[in-house]
Amino acid sequence: MRLIGMSAGEAMQNRAARDVAGSLLLQITGRLLQIGLAILLARLLPLKEFGLFTLVMSWVLVLVVPSMLGTRQFVQREIAVAKARKQWPRVKGLIRWSTVTVLLVSFLISTAAVCWVFFRTSAHYSDKFTFIIGFLLLPLLALLRLWQAQLRGWGAIIAGQIPEIIIQRLLFAVFLLAGAALFASVEWSAVAALMMQGAAITVALLVTAFLKFRYLRIPSAASPEFQIRKWIRLSSRFTLLAALSVLSSQVGILIVGAMLGKADTGLFSVAVKGADLLTVAFLAATTALGPRMAAFYSENRHGKLQLMLSRAYRIVALLTFPVFLAFVFGGAFFLKIFGSSFEAALPALIILSFGKFFSVLSGPNGTMLNMAGQERVTVTAVAVSVILTAVASVFLIPLIGINGAAIASALGVVTWNLMLVFFCYTRLGIWTPVLGISLVKNRFPDFVD
Repeated sequence: MRLIGMSAGEAMQNRAARDVAGSLLLQITGRLLQIGLAILLARLLPLKEFGLFTLVMSWVLVLVVPSMLGTRQFVQREIAVAKARKQWPRVKGLIRWSTVTVLLVSFLISTAAVCWVFFRTSAHYSDKFTFIIGFLLLPLLALLRLWQAQLRGWGAIIAGQIPEIIIQRLLFAVFLLAGAALFASVEWSAVAALMMQGAAITVALLVTAFLKFRYLRIPSAASPEFQIRKWIRLSSRFTLLAALSVLSSQVGILIVGAMLGKADTGLFSVAVKGADLLTVAFLAATTALGPRMAAFYSENRHGKLQLMLSRAYRIVALLTFPVFLAFVFGGAFFLKIFGSSFEAALPALIILSFGKFFSVLSGPNGTMLNMAGQERVTVTAVAVSVILTAVASVFLIPLIGINGAAIASALGVVTWNLMLVFFCYTRLGIWTPVLGISLVKNRFPDFVD
């Protein structure tokens, strides 16, 4: 309760303490499953097939962004605000409009991507088929993420994370292990792994549909209210932001795949997955507290908001620091789990870890700006970061291989965090970094640290 800046009554009433603790547990479990899946895939697939699987999934993650039209963050924010104001017709309209729109757009983009691969690319037939299977997963993944965002916006924070983070990954692991046991003598391919991934996503989507039926019970019989033009205009900002954010995280893998080939893509992807472990506590806190940021800011409870952020992300930084030290001084032991060939990714893992830890120390600056309606500012900062990362990658990768991609990625992360911290402070008066809270605490009479 003290961590999130609330009294006992407030924490019990809003279930915020449970949501933060539950999100942290889910993120830790989910990342362990993610690492376990990466190890399993690296052991089952030849290095080039592992790299191909990683490359296809990177493209899927990039294309799922325009497939969702920015509705993931937009719907979560708008449902949280509309629920706080008891605007039930608006909530109904948001849920129906976003579901139909995402389903239609994701199907069109998936179809266009499949046609492009089949008719326009010169890749080997087996590689073409692998990309086609991956692109067919787009509608399923887009709908899964949208429905989870709807649940989180309604306040079902834990239920809005379980299907993708736990169920989908756990089922994928079960399918891989079952396949390995049944077909031990058969050489695995990226196509087989993607088909199992699709089966796991389908089951997770069905579970999410059940959770929506259970939790999203709007207490009003009024007809849904639609503000389609306004929603498209606002969500378009999130579309660009989400696209840039995904590009920022995937551009290194995509450029390595284009310049160095499938084997180096597999090595670099393992370093990326390892460094991502540093964001487990950060993502848990941000997922749970994001709707509260929107509610507090819209209600002008800025002192309460600053107190919540300051306390929560100090703890996040303390939880992350041991993981950072483990990768800097013992990253080789982590990489050996994937296989002896993956030890070559150690310098890249250390470089990426520095970038991720800097991001944790900078706090939830992007989420805070988005929840306060400042998406344009976030788009600008992330766009600068993506351009910088891409340009640096093109120059550095030919010189020092995947280590150049790691330096470029870390440089991009540092740049966008510095810009967003500045914008949060100057535009909102909110200080998101873990250090330096004394700069702003005197602004809020209700800030008692």
